[in-house]
Amino acid sequence: MNAYEEINELVKKSQNGDKDSLEKLLDTLKPLLISKCKHYFGYINEDLYQNGVIKSIELIQNFDFKKNTKFLGYMKFMISCFYWDQKKDELNSKEVSVNFDDNQSKDVYIEDFSNIETIEALSILNATEIKIVEKNLIQGHTLLEISKEMGISYSWVKRVKSQSVKKLEKYYSLNYSI
Repeated sequence: MNAYEEINELVKKSQNGDKDSLEKLLDTLKPLLISKCKHYFGYINEDLYQNGVIKSIELIQNFDFKKNTKFLGYMKFMISCFYWDQKKDELNSKEVSVNFDDNQSKDVYIEDFSNIETIEALSILNATEIKIVEKNLIQGHTLLEISKEMGISYSWVKRVKSQSVKKLEKYYSLNYSI
């Protein structure tokens, strides 16, 4: 029996109430859940993972072999949709947790950033870079105004903005090249 057949057997047993089979199946799906969390959120935490487990159990119970669909392909697609919906809900709340280069996570209130690509791109910047980019490029403040508000030199603000823009350009050229 190959791996796909074993997984299909676990799904059938799980649908019939076999808890051991469900547990084995969830262990098999764990790397998928972790991968999708990291893909959509940039990190993994217990809440995200547990939400994925709960959704997986629901998907396992609802899977229909009669539709001639491969179970693992179905799970990959449906879990992607699930985490994408969670990410959209998070973005709509206007407060986003962004992981910075120094591996610290910070909640950032983002009023004017309108799409997931922008939020993902910002994750490569540190807190100071985000503040300068947001104030200058999005809110339209001058670099002189920003330097006075932040209490740092104009030349430093100019340098940080320039480096930030280069990082963002590199990010977009690597991730969204046509």
